[in-house]
Amino acid sequence: MNTNKFDKNHYICNTDSKIGVYLVHGFSSTTYEMKMLFDFLEKKKYYVVCKNLPGHGTTVDDCNRQKFSDWLKFSEIEFAKLASKVDQIFIIGSSMGGVISLYLASMFPVNGVIVGGTVFQFKKPFMTFLGSVLSKILKYENKRNMFPKDVRDKIEFYGYSQYPLVALSEFRKMNKLVKRKMNNMNAPILIIHSNSDRTSVKENVNIIKNNISSQDKKVLIVNDAHHNMFDENVDQKLIFENVSDFILSHLNIKSK
Repeated sequence: MNTNKFDKNHYICNTDSKIGVYLVHGFSSTTYEMKMLFDFLEKKKYYVVCKNLPGHGTTVDDCNRQKFSDWLKFSEIEFAKLASKVDQIFIIGSSMGGVISLYLASMFPVNGVIVGGTVFQFKKPFMTFLGSVLSKILKYENKRNMFPKDVRDKIEFYGYSQYPLVALSEFRKMNKLVKRKMNNMNAPILIIHSNSDRTSVKENVNIIKNNISSQDKKVLIVNDAHHNMFDENVDQKLIFENVSDFILSHLNIKSK
């Protein structure tokens, strides 16, 4: 089953622009969580591409059939297609999309990377346990059940209403790979974290900062945004302003 924040569509705009932005959504989510950012960047006249990753925007079973290499290969291809058509390019990723963004930036020259709510470590330790152990027994788990009773009714879930646990295990494997490759990433980066994020811990900011080779590292900490921070939230205006300023200040500067 899906939540009401689900979108199976792909989005592309301003194909004549020579400034590209590749957007990557998060685990078990869809392009829905990036659509408001897409619309914002479209008005800035950037060539923006936002597509659902393999196994996303379809079914939980389909997601469980994917290997993390499928997500990385898909992203490499889509990024390369965009990069071949523009002169300057940025990557923006949410949650698992942030991990994929770091991977791409470790492989290809980019003007800059923006990541929000990136998850190398989960806020709830048992999430890691679920992915590695219970995926051998259970294939799904209701997302609501992952959170304490006093907060689960306050959370708006995105994408699938269940976590695909086999795919979650693949997510964990991908994190290990990307951590090993991150030191090859030397592009400018903006790392965004919210103190109200119920999925990603603040330690993820340090994990990124301490494992990449970038000299230009900026961190934005907001207080009220939820995990899907590029969608509508109290801090959205501040986040979008920082995204816009970061892009403008890193035009004509591309990593090697």
